[in-house]
Amino acid sequence: MIMLYNRFAENVAKVSRIVCIVSLGAMTIAILINVFFRYVLNDPLSWPPEFARFTQVAVTLLASGLAVRYGRHLGVTVIVLRLPLRLQTMIFLVNNFLILCFLMILLVEGYKLAFIEGPSQLAPSLRVSMMWAFVALPVGALLMIIHVIEVSLNAVVNARQGHSPFIRSGSVAVTDESEY
Repeated sequence: MIMLYNRFAENVAKVSRIVCIVSLGAMTIAILINVFFRYVLNDPLSWPPEFARFTQVAVTLLASGLAVRYGRHLGVTVIVLRLPLRLQTMIFLVNNFLILCFLMILLVEGYKLAFIEGPSQLAPSLRVSMMWAFVALPVGALLMIIHVIEVSLNAVVNARQGHSPFIRSGSVAVTDESEY
């Protein structure tokens, strides 16, 4: 069951990476267009800055799920890593449960913002529904939920094998100050 969920989460992560790369490319092109028209042609366009802002927010929210998956969000574990493994695991899971509660609220409220309030508003320069700008919020929350669940399931498996849930492959964690 966990292996199946891990495969699902890996596929979600692959799609997220592709969408983030394409979005970053689109944002870069919009900024370059803006610079060209503003400084070369001396005739600035109104839509590229707005498009770049919307895209930047979308990339941040979509990439947050990847950051959760790979343990790249900020965390201070100096004290927790000195606790017994069972207590580390319990703290990790309670923390992830609280994060899940927050993300569920973000998902519901983001859905309301994007699909109930968003269609009635227009972006000032792009003249498109604000739903397109707001949709990144519930989608980002959903991606983070998927990866928090994955990380939590893997933490339980790793704890059963005697590994701390706070130290995952690919993440940096220093447990011995003598390394400095």
